[in-house]
Amino acid sequence: MTKITILIQMTDEPIFTTFSAAKACGVFHTTVTNWVNKGKLKAYTTPGGHRRIRLSDLLEFMDRFDMPVPEGLRERACRVLIVEDDPTTQRIFQRAVQGYDVACCASGLEALIAIGKDAPDLLILDVNIPEVNGLDVCKLLRSVEQTRPIKILAITGAVLSAADERFLKANSDGFLRKPVKIDEIREAVDAIMEPESEKAARR
Repeated sequence: MTKITILIQMTDEPIFTTFSAAKACGVFHTTVTNWVNKGKLKAYTTPGGHRRIRLSDLLEFMDRFDMPVPEGLRERACRVLIVEDDPTTQRIFQRAVQGYDVACCASGLEALIAIGKDAPDLLILDVNIPEVNGLDVCKLLRSVEQTRPIKILAITGAVLSAADERFLKANSDGFLRKPVKIDEIREAVDAIMEPESEKAARR
């Protein structure tokens, strides 16, 4: 079975990284990793080797050990905001992150308004978008302390100046060029959302 087929067959159940599961449980993400390694908490591994936890498995674990379940946890997984003005490409991006809590915008201005209301964990940002382009969105988010922690995966099919490309590569957490495949986006998202300590442990 190909990676793409696996992604299409995934359910819409919210998915957690070890980091987001740790926030829900009130522990360090290394503790969650240890729970997974010892078989206490059920998780699966993506084709790229990253651990992911389904909401149902996390809730079952928390109930089993009488851990308090934070309000809203049943609706809250890693939040991804897709900023892409082409409807077909937007749907491809949505399929690539199926299982995450996903919202979409078609312009940079719309994205900035959405981020101001409820900041995502990850922004999948097309550079060539109307009103406020992706480069300016990235510059603005990185210039403000409150939005600096947002992870950014920049994607473009446009020809960029050397300076603009250097900026995006330096100030985003991932950079892809169109056309991109579903599995390429998924692997990039998995790598971005994985904690640094877990990346180091797999080296």
